Amino acid sequence: MRIAVTAKQIPDPAIEPSYKNGVLIRPDEQVLDDTDRYGIELALQIKESRDAEVIVVSMGPEGTQKGIQQALQMGPDKAILVSDPKLNNANSLTTSKILSDLINKIEADYFICGVESTDGYTGLVPQQVARILKLPCISYIKSANVLDEKITAQRQTIYGSETITIPDKAVLSVTAGGVEPRYPNFKEIMAAKSKEVELLSLEDLGTDIENLLEYKEIVDAEIKTAGEKVVDEGQGAELILKKLKELKAI
Repeated sequence: MRIAVTAKQIPDPAIEPSYKNGVLIRPDEQVLDDTDRYGIELALQIKESRDAEVIVVSMGPEGTQKGIQQALQMGPDKAILVSDPKLNNANSLTTSKILSDLINKIEADYFICGVESTDGYTGLVPQQVARILKLPCISYIKSANVLDEKITAQRQTIYGSETITIPDKAVLSVTAGGVEPRYPNFKEIMAAKSKEVELLSLEDLGTDIENLLEYKEIVDAEIKTAGEKVVDEGQGAELILKKLKELKAI
């Protein structure tokens, strides 16, 4: 079994971010997005129960690879980072296409990730990857039980929670607090330095992003003023009627 798990590198949340024309400026040194730690933990729990290989997958500027190293320190076997100048300001659909092609390339059985990144908050990548790969998507997993023969998971729904059996191939997204991420010890930190980090460009991956949605610009949201406030002194119905006529609602 092979498991691909995301490890997005983001600017350190402890440092005030910088922007240019509304776009986040990414420093050379970025850290592992905390939301991905939950997905990595679930992948490692599956690995400990089955004969599985866990591969960290990421997309973005290479930088110092601090975030990638932090992911490897938790226990995954290797990492693959897709980095290409053409991917600057990539939207969620482009990201999903890149990750989908990478998952196909390494022939992963499971793709595991956090629900959403803390620098984008779109929450679209798990579902988009599942759609592209034509796999079931099991989202908002808050706990999992890994046995030799099957994996069961509890997922959050709008009605409460439900327990389901995860199929042999699927896309899984894990909520914060769903599992408790492990802390690497000194031995794991040192071992991570010798683990393979493979760098791929768009050409290496063979992905065409020409026909995907193109980033245009980011504009400031319109600042809306407060609405008109009227104190009803017995003429409220007349004022409402007048306003509805002005709006041609009646």
